[in-house]
Amino acid sequence: MKRQLWLATTLLFISLLAMGQGDTDGKATITLEDLAAVPGAGTHVLSPDGKRFATIEDGQIALVAAEGGWPVILTTTAGAKSEVSWSPDGTQLAYVSLGGIWAVDVSGGQPRRLTDGPAGPGDPRGATDHIPKWSPTGTWILFQSGRRGQNELYVVSPDGRAKNFLAAAETYAGLDQLDQTTGDGVAGDRFDPGPAWSPDGTSISYTERSREFFSGKLKLLNFDPVTGRGKGAPVELYTATTDRGGAWAIDRVSWSPDGQTLAFILQNSGWDKVYLLSSHGGQPRQLTQGESEDYAPEFSPDGKFVAIVSNRNHPEERHVWIVPVDGGAPHPLAELGPGVEANPRWSPDGKKIYFVRSTPFESPDLFVATTTGKASAHALTHTLPLSFAAAALRAPEVIHFKGKDGLDLTGILYRPAGYTAGARYPAVVWVHGGPEGQDTLGFSPWSLFLAQQGYLVLQPNYRGSTGYGERFRNLNVGDSGGGEVQDLDSAVQYLISQGLADARRIAIGRGSHGGTEVNYAVTKLPDTFAAAISLFGVSDRATFLDRTNRNSAIRWETKMGGSPAEKPAAYRQANILLDVAKIKTPLLIMHGEEDPQVPPYESAQLVNALKKNGKNYLYFTYPHEGHGFQNREHKLDAWRKQELFLRKYLQPSYGHSITSVDDAALFERQVKLTIQGETK
Repeated sequence: MKRQLWLATTLLFISLLAMGQGDTDGKATITLEDLAAVPGAGTHVLSPDGKRFATIEDGQIALVAAEGGWPVILTTTAGAKSEVSWSPDGTQLAYVSLGGIWAVDVSGGQPRRLTDGPAGPGDPRGATDHIPKWSPTGTWILFQSGRRGQNELYVVSPDGRAKNFLAAAETYAGLDQLDQTTGDGVAGDRFDPGPAWSPDGTSISYTERSREFFSGKLKLLNFDPVTGRGKGAPVELYTATTDRGGAWAIDRVSWSPDGQTLAFILQNSGWDKVYLLSSHGGQPRQLTQGESEDYAPEFSPDGKFVAIVSNRNHPEERHVWIVPVDGGAPHPLAELGPGVEANPRWSPDGKKIYFVRSTPFESPDLFVATTTGKASAHALTHTLPLSFAAAALRAPEVIHFKGKDGLDLTGILYRPAGYTAGARYPAVVWVHGGPEGQDTLGFSPWSLFLAQQGYLVLQPNYRGSTGYGERFRNLNVGDSGGGEVQDLDSAVQYLISQGLADARRIAIGRGSHGGTEVNYAVTKLPDTFAAAISLFGVSDRATFLDRTNRNSAIRWETKMGGSPAEKPAAYRQANILLDVAKIKTPLLIMHGEEDPQVPPYESAQLVNALKKNGKNYLYFTYPHEGHGFQNREHKLDAWRKQELFLRKYLQPSYGHSITSVDDAALFERQVKLTIQGETK
């Protein structure tokens, strides 16, 4: 039996490899290499004089004129650079590299390391020093550190000779309930408390989080720019009501130019809205209104306006809006059509706003728009590979359907290349994670690639998604694996009832909580999907709590409605290991071997159960990868396997033969590794 399983699995991949040699009969224009070539949103930090940006090019800092042009590479030293901050006089940059804070002169020269030391315990994403922010006086650099097992605030002098502790941005009661021996789920977790300097450099605002106040307390620390130390104990400005789903917290705060007002987001109305609060405390005043989500407030240089990002009028889009502080009507910055905009930053004179924008056919690029007269906007960067522009694909559309309980739901639908009305197509339901994520009319290169390969692709925004208010976002609290899975079934039924999808050829896939939804779907909807791709998903929420990082554990215990002892039924529903025998769908499972968010144990124990029950699966892990795959070759390998897996089960082809002994041997070795226990 073991020999038959091995032969069957080997032959599967040999046939997949053969099919991969004839991709779309030469008609494809977007390749997997094109996907790997698409850059991320990037970092563009405007200089104090507004004349140039500091950005990251291939892991090094580069300088580029504010109106565009060729970047000038500033650093060439070892280690990737990130989180750049300008000195107030524009002569220096602080940044993160190799786990420490560094500084470099903008005119060039050797960078100097300001902080160093061993990483702390827990989640490696926050176990060192990060997010430097230069003080307005130029005499200190504020940064966060997880070296001592919690998120703390420090300042360091620009020469690195003085370093002072300021405050702990995380305080936790009940740590005796967690594993302090191994550090698993204990410390070093990264939850940005959003520290921000006051305009005169004499105060620092930040958010303190604890188990009891997980949505955060907004605090203010008076700071002495001469000594570099805090003056007295931090002052509590505002305590947010704890979100019952554990997902929401006070984040970034923007100071008014006169230092008298703070702008930040609260969900007190049931929607994320901008509130204004005196820097001396008191009750916050709601500035923006309505049933939409507002984010990222940024005061104008004269303090009369706040730039925000909002999904008002278009829930599956994000656009920059200008809001008068005196309560006047908001207006959009520029009318650029469907897309997703982010990170608005005013020019020093207030006449322009720089922002990042993407569309379904355009990767994230830096844009600039005028704020006076008739607004005009244009792109400053162009990062999209030409193959995407050449692809003959229809623009995705927002679709609307009902859940089984009548809940209004939406999704983003990609029709396949050469779509013909009345034909039924193989379909892929590509499920976002979070679970408080949201699929929008932004750039989704994998969905475009699948559409090009002949698939109908639906990205459903199931209950628990962000973008539709607090109530919708928390509909899955205490019900993980319940109503949200039924929403996925409703999405499938929509595709079938509309005459779009072939009911026998529908797959489901994606990563993180999307991978968890895949795991739920194959057990709770065993007759629905012809194939499933589970990327770094959870198989048992209780074992996940034991091994994930501390903040993730607290958040998910909140979302589950309590601990496993308090809510056994909720955790039983979220444990698919007890239902593996029900699985009929072939599974492709992938996981990073150093994932601090969803520990690899979650996929490993699922694979063990699948093996014991004789189920059809393939399992691949990637070394030195965390929550998601970053290495280019790993990404290409994962995409290639996913593409071939989908083709095997949704678009089968017959009569091919394999011609390369080397290729056959390679896949045979990979398959052996996935079932290493079978032949021992």
